Amino acid sequence: MFFNRMHKFIRLSLFVILTSLSTLNALAPQFEEMRVGRIEIQISGKPDDSKEQLATTIRNRLKTKQGESFSQAAFDADLKMLVQDYDRIEPLVEIHEGKIEIKLNIWPNPTIQRIRWEGNERMRTSKLKSELGIAEGSVYDRQKFNEAFHNLKAFYVKKGFFEAELDYSVAHDDNTNSVVINICIREGRAGKIKDIVFSNFTEEEQKCILQMMVTKRYNFFLSWLMGTGIYNDDMILHDKFQILNYIQNQGYADAKVDLEVFEAKQDDRIVISVTVDRGKRYYFDDITIEGNTIYSDEELMRCIPIRKGAPYSPEKLIDSVQVITNYYGRNGYIDAFANYIPKLDDNGCSYKITMHVEEGDQYRVGLIKVIGNHCTQTKVILHETLLVPGEVFNLEKLKITERRLCNIGYFNNVNVYAVKSTEDSVLPGCYRDVHIEVEEGSTGNLGASVGFSTAEDIFASISVTECNFNIKGLQCFSENGLCGLRGGGEFAHLALSLGAKSSKYALSWTKPYFMDTPWSVGFDIDRSMKCYVSDDYSIKSVGLALHGTYECNAFMRVGAHYRIRYSYNDIDLNCNCPVDENGHKDHEDCNVPTLQSIKETEAADGMISALGYTWQYNTTNHPICPTQGLRSTAQFEVVGLGGDAHFFSFAYLNCWYYNLWNKLIFKARGDFRFIQPMSGQRIERIPLEERFFLGGDNLVRGYHAYRLGPVFDEKNTQTDQAVPDYDDPKGGISMQLFSFELSKPILGCGDAFVFFDSGALSSRKWSFGRFYSSYGLGARLQVFGNGSPPLMVGYGWPLNPKNDSQVKQFFITVGGKF
Repeated sequence: MFFNRMHKFIRLSLFVILTSLSTLNALAPQFEEMRVGRIEIQISGKPDDSKEQLATTIRNRLKTKQGESFSQAAFDADLKMLVQDYDRIEPLVEIHEGKIEIKLNIWPNPTIQRIRWEGNERMRTSKLKSELGIAEGSVYDRQKFNEAFHNLKAFYVKKGFFEAELDYSVAHDDNTNSVVINICIREGRAGKIKDIVFSNFTEEEQKCILQMMVTKRYNFFLSWLMGTGIYNDDMILHDKFQILNYIQNQGYADAKVDLEVFEAKQDDRIVISVTVDRGKRYYFDDITIEGNTIYSDEELMRCIPIRKGAPYSPEKLIDSVQVITNYYGRNGYIDAFANYIPKLDDNGCSYKITMHVEEGDQYRVGLIKVIGNHCTQTKVILHETLLVPGEVFNLEKLKITERRLCNIGYFNNVNVYAVKSTEDSVLPGCYRDVHIEVEEGSTGNLGASVGFSTAEDIFASISVTECNFNIKGLQCFSENGLCGLRGGGEFAHLALSLGAKSSKYALSWTKPYFMDTPWSVGFDIDRSMKCYVSDDYSIKSVGLALHGTYECNAFMRVGAHYRIRYSYNDIDLNCNCPVDENGHKDHEDCNVPTLQSIKETEAADGMISALGYTWQYNTTNHPICPTQGLRSTAQFEVVGLGGDAHFFSFAYLNCWYYNLWNKLIFKARGDFRFIQPMSGQRIERIPLEERFFLGGDNLVRGYHAYRLGPVFDEKNTQTDQAVPDYDDPKGGISMQLFSFELSKPILGCGDAFVFFDSGALSSRKWSFGRFYSSYGLGARLQVFGNGSPPLMVGYGWPLNPKNDSQVKQFFITVGGKF
């Protein structure tokens, strides 16, 4: 009803305006260049005292002026301007005594006198007014009100009222130039889904279907965050097709699926019933392949997923066609085409399948052309290309090349395809050129964030990142500006982080494919201060690191680095002094560390110079959230090429991911780290920043951060008695960490997990110290959007703490990973 009235009104308005414009256009040659004698503006629906002022304002805005030559183009522009700002316009143009007289009848937009609500029994009127966003007393604009009314209807759908019907009517008062809007609502049933029940499905089928459905049960804690659990017609239709496709691929080609809605016993809740009528089950019978001369039937049959006697599956038939096409495409037959013809047997229960193959010619890679890279250098794009001119064409490499170019994040769109060579080659064989079309995207990022973690309390950071940096652009920055700093395929990062217990300034730069080799080289400069290890001392440092990494293959990398770093410890001598009655520190009765401990700690200050090597092996299926594979790293570093400290360190770090079943992921982690002092150097001479610390969000959860392992043995300087419960950590040189985790995705917003952690830290060389263990549960939630660091929250139960100061059961941090 509402849309019919709107269509009638729009057609009437367009008719009036177009008729006026058509009449004026027909008389345009007669009016053109004639003098404008008079412009009369009549305002309707306004008080008399304001009509003259509004007419003067409109007259000043017109391009058509009294006493000047008439221009049809200028007058058309005036009418378009007035139509946008006023409710209705009626122009009249006449010739009087050789001059043009223009009369404009204008109706200003009316004022909304009142908005009446009817039928909203479950939604408060105040809430609906807020969602509508248009208040009484404001100017009535049809287009804006229609947009607001559409948002109001969407609000009802979002709240689960899938049967809601909304309509409105407008009553005009020409005397006051105002309108009264009546909004009529029929809310219908609320669509919060209490349960999804299945009929004629096995338990295994129900689990699979629930995972593929986008319609979910309503969850009080998560539905508001994810927008799930609400009935939606489009989602129900999508799920119906998904379920039907799933059942048909089990062999039930005649299956029918029905989704019905019933009211639940609980108010404002519904139940969705999913029922299937399977019908007869069909199977594959004989499978034959025709047209193949290059590869035998047996070779192609081993590749395709269908077998005689298996349930008939349309999806597997399509996959078989794709498999055969890809098999030929990997070997240069990029025009190969496969198709299938199913034929129902006389028994009516099985299909005979005939696969027909058109093989075509074998092609080699011709020229590779890059199109659309007005910023990124061509060689940067070619480094990601697996195809090589002259080689046998491989369609799989073509697809991987497109995927790699998409993943580097430089481009909004990437399209890689083969075309017929433009020139005849003098080389024997057939060639196809490769065109790489790219659309440049934004690669810079300015980020700012505020966060909280149980280890560092509150912190804030700001960073500038450019993923497609060009360091050579600094040489001609005055000529090319910021545009010259893009396109080199380099990574540059500048970050500032300030927190209650730490601060850090960092600058990083990395260049992949250095001098067109598999080497990636770069440097890191940083300056930091951290006192979250202990309240009694802070560690301040500044350093420079040069690094290079060589990619051996898709899974293995080796690297080398050199770093130089200066660190010193800022010790608070007043940290344990009691406070007198005046609020001042009592230094005479102060339980500060002994002079020997201070000297030992301060002796760890100084410069280190280190050379190290790294070996990495990674078969995981995702760089951020893997569910399968192994990630293993071995590190060896020699400290003592100059500087004040002399030792070498070794680390062997492993993470293994395995999908047990039904997206239940098992994760195992094993880390081994050791430091070996050299040249007779004592452990106390090793800088605190280089030592290992244990406990906290990612190092044995459920314990206080860095509180496990050796502590300073403090004494009262006057009594020579040990200070009780003194727990300032001093770090260790031998550390082992084991962690086991079971995780399961939850409603697409992250994953829930249970864990068991155990770790040991010792001040003895190559030693396994006392193991601290814990177990617990938690969740990693993607509350900041996909691709951003997750929010990790959890609760751990320590099994064998030494004292209560080591326990920190609740943990929360941003970016928590396994």
